Amino acid sequence: MIPFLLVTASRLPFRVLHRFSDLGFLVLYYGLRYRRKVVRENLALAFPEKTPEERLRIEKQFFRNFTDILIESVKAFTLSKRELLDRVRFANPETARALWEQQVNIAGISSHLANWELLAQALSVEFRHQCYGVYKPLSSKKMDDAVVISRERFGIKMIPMRSVRRVMEEHSGRPYLMGLLSDQAPHDYEKAFQVVFLGQPTFVVPGPGILTVKHGLTPIWGWMSRTGRSRFEWGVEVLSLDLPEGGFGPADQAQIERISRVHGVTLEEAGRALALIQRYSQKLEAKIRMAPQDWLWSHRRWKKR
Repeated sequence: MIPFLLVTASRLPFRVLHRFSDLGFLVLYYGLRYRRKVVRENLALAFPEKTPEERLRIEKQFFRNFTDILIESVKAFTLSKRELLDRVRFANPETARALWEQQVNIAGISSHLANWELLAQALSVEFRHQCYGVYKPLSSKKMDDAVVISRERFGIKMIPMRSVRRVMEEHSGRPYLMGLLSDQAPHDYEKAFQVVFLGQPTFVVPGPGILTVKHGLTPIWGWMSRTGRSRFEWGVEVLSLDLPEGGFGPADQAQIERISRVHGVTLEEAGRALALIQRYSQKLEAKIRMAPQDWLWSHRRWKKR
């Protein structure tokens, strides 16, 4: 069951919800000072070339977007399909059609850009594949149930991280798309991949790379950007699994050996998985540099470096 207050609030028009968001920004940023230190430290690490004034502008814009994300996620409980398609525009539906015609299973690799809640809803509207969304269940059972109901309204099925392999092995019927948010810090650093991301040595969750090579999935990178207040554009791009021209350097070669050992894959599979994660990380970094306020800076991304 969705809490009554959430349903009631979600029926308010965006122009009213935006006023609540404006107030929420003032309370969160100036009153509670929510994670301001974390955001400031992350921005300083990622953009040392920017002036403090430039980083402060990004910081405030991020928090304005963050409170908008909260009200947009509330609105998602009752948002109609028609309004969803009006506000969340798909940039390249021809790619989705081509992937359907090829009848391939897909690893949809995405990130905390713009509004990932609305992206989950839009994904199952635009793709004919059976869409799955991998998520970490919330500690509150009531809120977890509410979030799952909201995300699944248009056909995507949410599955806990621990159930991914079982669902993939048991799936039958039409081809599937496994949606994976892949920019959070990993839980097990021994099994994680290592890349340079936003100028920082960064640990990356291994799931997208390992699942893709183990199960023969076609990897796509899903991006999203804000085009206006509570308006978005999103698109997908097929990523290559080819090994990099010129091969890997010594540090990556050592990493590939570790990846092969801890994940039980061949050296070639480990190399292709690492190459995929590197390409995804480069795509994400490019998007962040274009619109840094769109990313989730309140996450302590570099707590282990």
